[in-house]
Amino acid sequence: METILKVNGVEKHYGPVQVLRQCSLEIQAGEIYGLLGVNGAGKTTLMKLILGLQKLDGGSIFVLGQEVRDGTAYLAQVGSVIETPSFYEHLTAQELLAMHLAYLGRAGDIAGTLQRVGLGEERRPIRQFSLGMKQRLGLARAILHRPRLLLLDEPLNGLDPVGILDMRTVLGELAEEGTAILLSSHIVGELRHSAGRIGVLAGGVIRQEFSTAEKIAEYGDGFEDYVVGRMRGETT
Repeated sequence: METILKVNGVEKHYGPVQVLRQCSLEIQAGEIYGLLGVNGAGKTTLMKLILGLQKLDGGSIFVLGQEVRDGTAYLAQVGSVIETPSFYEHLTAQELLAMHLAYLGRAGDIAGTLQRVGLGEERRPIRQFSLGMKQRLGLARAILHRPRLLLLDEPLNGLDPVGILDMRTVLGELAEEGTAILLSSHIVGELRHSAGRIGVLAGGVIRQEFSTAEKIAEYGDGFEDYVVGRMRGETT
C-alpha cells in the first residue's frame, strides 16, 4: 500500500503554548483516517501545517514523498476544506469551479463533480446557498482536480441528515478510487460511520490509533464512551 501522508514528530507552538508535540501519523492510499479531538486539540493546526499554511517548529511532513519544507509542488495533488469555505458569492457554482480550474491550470469535470455532491441542478448565485450547500460546494472544489490527498476539517458542519449520508457516500467512493482522506471531527459518531481508522489527538499527540471496526466489535454500545475517554486523555 502506498503511503500518501507521513507526519513524523511534528511540533507547533503559539507563543508559550505548545499545540502539537511529537505528533505522528501515516495515511495510505484509499484510506479514510479520522482525526478525532476536542475543540482546540490541534486538528486544524495540523492540517494547515500539511498545507504549508503555517510553519513547523519541529518534526517533518511528507506528502507523496515530498517534504513540505521543500516547496509546494505537492499541493497540485492535494484538495482541502479547512474551517468554513469561502467563495466569490456573486458567482454560480459552475463559474466558481471554472475559475478554480483556471487558477490551478488543470482540467476537471465541473458538471460531473457538482452532480456528485448534489449540486448538479443549481444555477443560483452562491450567495443564495444554505450553509449545507456551501459545504457541498467546498467539497466539489476540493475534489474537482482529482487529488491524491484530501483534507477535510469538520466537513459535516451545517449538513442535514440527507447531506451527511450523501457526504459519507462520496467519501467512500473517493476512497475506493484510491484517494487518501484525512477527516477531522470532535464528534465520535461522525467518524464511527466514515473512518476506517481513527487517531485520537489529545495533549498535542496522537494518544491512540485503532481500527474503527475492531473497536466497535470489542466495545459495542460502549464504543463512544471508550473513545471519549481517550479524547480526555484517559489511559484505562
